[in-house]
Amino acid sequence: MDNQESLKTPKEYMDALKALKPNIIKDRLLEKPCEDEDIQKGANVVALSYELARDPKYKDFMTVKSPLNGKIINRFNHIPLTKDDLRKKLKMIKTLASEVFCAQRCVGGDALHALHVGTYQVDKSNKFKTDYHQRFLKYLRYIQDNDIAPTAAVTDAKGDRSLPPHLQEEKHSNVFIEEETDKGIYVSGVKIPITMSLYTEEIIALPGLQYGEKDKDFAVAFAVPADAEGVERYVLGPDVTSLHGEYSPTHGLKYLNKEGMIIFNHVFVPKERVFLCGEYRFAATFANLFASLHRFSYTACKPAIYDIMTGTAMLISDYNGTKGEYFLSNTSEKIFEIYKTSIIVRGMAQAAVHSAKETESGAIFPDTIFANMGKYISSEYFHEAIRILQDMSGGLPPNLPYGELLKDEKYRPQMKKLLTRKKGIPIEDQYKLNEFIRVLVASNEGGLLQFGSKHGGGNKEAEKVAIYGNSLRNMSKCKKHVHKMVMNNK
Repeated sequence: MDNQESLKTPKEYMDALKALKPNIIKDRLLEKPCEDEDIQKGANVVALSYELARDPKYKDFMTVKSPLNGKIINRFNHIPLTKDDLRKKLKMIKTLASEVFCAQRCVGGDALHALHVGTYQVDKSNKFKTDYHQRFLKYLRYIQDNDIAPTAAVTDAKGDRSLPPHLQEEKHSNVFIEEETDKGIYVSGVKIPITMSLYTEEIIALPGLQYGEKDKDFAVAFAVPADAEGVERYVLGPDVTSLHGEYSPTHGLKYLNKEGMIIFNHVFVPKERVFLCGEYRFAATFANLFASLHRFSYTACKPAIYDIMTGTAMLISDYNGTKGEYFLSNTSEKIFEIYKTSIIVRGMAQAAVHSAKETESGAIFPDTIFANMGKYISSEYFHEAIRILQDMSGGLPPNLPYGELLKDEKYRPQMKKLLTRKKGIPIEDQYKLNEFIRVLVASNEGGLLQFGSKHGGGNKEAEKVAIYGNSLRNMSKCKKHVHKMVMNNK
């Protein structure tokens, strides 16, 4: 980094991770977590965002000049101030997702954005007797100056869903303030599943629910180093195995999405890193701000996935010789059913930007209704797109023989009998494409994608509540209009 830029190299990011104190548990404590293959591949995803930010080809939308330090910074750490900022953010996320499925850094960037808006709202409500917003701006400057890629820990383990946090048998199933002192607070509890938590330098915790007065201790927002005393990070997805084959796609060989669980064990948080402390009326504000922002991010990454599935469906149709119409089916119609969702969600993203409004903190905020609707649509049709791709590819992707047999002179003839489809398509290419489809729709990674489409950024019920709640005024106008039409029809 120089005087004009606050931009790490991928190597500097990796070195920063290696310098952290070991606190990541897989089946045991990992003394050198960066040497774990799956964690390393997850870190490669984040490293790509550092790489592209330094590439002149991408700098226009991957970077921006910070109003805080006057330097060129990674756009993930920038608080959008204009509609053009939002457009470039979408382009940045879609560019990364086109390569790695999930850009992963969105969660941290969205948390920074939510804190910028939320802390100002709390301070204003308190007639500026609190200084949460100034604390946050100081923290944001630290993030920007050091080009840190933070994660956001929002979802709690929750426990028994029928009970509020203070009545849970296991109180630690939700993160709460255990002790408050003049110098800061001590927090305990569980956040799960947390994207990129296994390869980050900083953890930002936000409340995930609305809380009443009896649950005020759970209304807390703060930031701590990922290796702070008392923090434990657990690797999730024990059956997610890395892909090693010569014919495996880049996503398996180099990139992987590994989720983590964070446990806070009486962790001290200095006062300057506390952004909400017991103001339970604002817990839902923080949660909802983050949710809408993260769903807006989904309107960028999910079209990238739908585009990938569209191209995959077209290519397997070519390779298998099923292009065009065949008995009681039509390939083009099936491909259209996948691609149309990409179009719709991209449209929702553009609408969210077009109707964005400036907040009192100075940050711009995408339209809540369109942002939530974009995520809702992408979630609603994701499994249908998977079903179509499974239908079009046939039964080969989950039933491939071992790739080594293609190079064995003894067994290669048998492999040709299996893999030969359309004339002119090498069996290696056929294998690679089917292996890619397996990763998308019939692997642990593909399963994670499908679960993420449903629950990432909140489930569809939460999205419907956000859409409905923000649409009631216009819906009431619709009712009044119809009432007027009917009653005036003499």
